[in-house]
Amino acid sequence: MDIQKVKNIFLIFLIVCSLFVLFFLEGFSLKVKQYKNNGGILSLSFDDGYISHYNFAYPLMKKYEFKGTEYLVANWSEKFENKELMTFEEARKMQFDGWEIGSHSLSHANLASLSKDKLERELKLSKKILIENEFNISSIAFPYGYYNENVSNLVINYYSSARPLIDGYNFINQTNLYKLKSKWIDKDSNFVEVCNWINYANFNNLWLILVFHNIEDSPNEYWSESTGDFQEILKCINESKIEVKTITEVINEKRN
Repeated sequence: MDIQKVKNIFLIFLIVCSLFVLFFLEGFSLKVKQYKNNGGILSLSFDDGYISHYNFAYPLMKKYEFKGTEYLVANWSEKFENKELMTFEEARKMQFDGWEIGSHSLSHANLASLSKDKLERELKLSKKILIENEFNISSIAFPYGYYNENVSNLVINYYSSARPLIDGYNFINQTNLYKLKSKWIDKDSNFVEVCNWINYANFNNLWLILVFHNIEDSPNEYWSESTGDFQEILKCINESKIEVKTITEVINEKRN
């Protein structure tokens, strides 16, 4: 074999190797991009059924096509802590628009302080009343976030998920559905801090649940959020492109 043939064979070999390396690197790069582009999931949850959720949060979120999870206390009618509540009719309208309605117990009692009989009444009867009022109930948020072993053992008989007060993020495919972690918004939470939580969840492919209580122009109570900050949070969500889903939507997708 002459030198020229050897050179040609070697050149062909180099070309084939180069193409193979390029193909491998392109495939690896695509996998990395796909992994990063999966992103996180955000659930916006609201406790207590305040009228501010219906009058302010609901129409504002609708502009962005965001849907939330509203937790209602079954036996409240007009006010809680001197704040007006939405009616069941208003809550049904939200559900019709794709919002999830969940239980926030029967009377907003500290579930961890109740006897087993009273605890079961809070869990069972709250769901029954809400279902009778045409709500699709599968999730619960514990009042004050309090729970104990009795609560954990009984809640699984009535609900497919529970949200206590446990700070943090959830792994999308490996999460205890009865101890969902969340980030609670208070009057000292500014939108920059909340936006950082959102971006962290999105970059790290985590499930973030934000918890809101009353929303008002100048919040005085601890578990309140200003209308201005709430609007900025929605802008951040929109710009981050994180996927927004109700809690039960995420759970159903996980199960499927």
